[in-house]
Amino acid sequence: MPLYGTGYIFSKKFFTGWVTVGIIWIFCSFIGVGLFPVFESRKTLARTVKNIYLDVTGKSHPKTIHAQMAEEQQSPGDVTPTEKSTKEVAGSA
Repeated sequence: MPLYGTGYIFSKKFFTGWVTVGIIWIFCSFIGVGLFPVFESRKTLARTVKNIYLDVTGKSHPKTIHAQMAEEQQSPGDVTPTEKSTKEVAGSA
């Protein structure tokens, strides 16, 4: 498309170079966007595929992991905070 709007007639050598650079760009983009992330996460992908296979075939079910809240964070969140003492208020000013 960038070559279409110029109206200039390019030589065969220049057009061949342009297409070559475009193809190299496509392959580099594919490696950076397609293959590199798969390579980086290969262990997680392998574990996921294995667990899906075991679950579909009925051979095993993966362990369910539940997050546990810390002791102090188990309040429902609607508790009104206690008032600060006058010493804390005066000391912070």
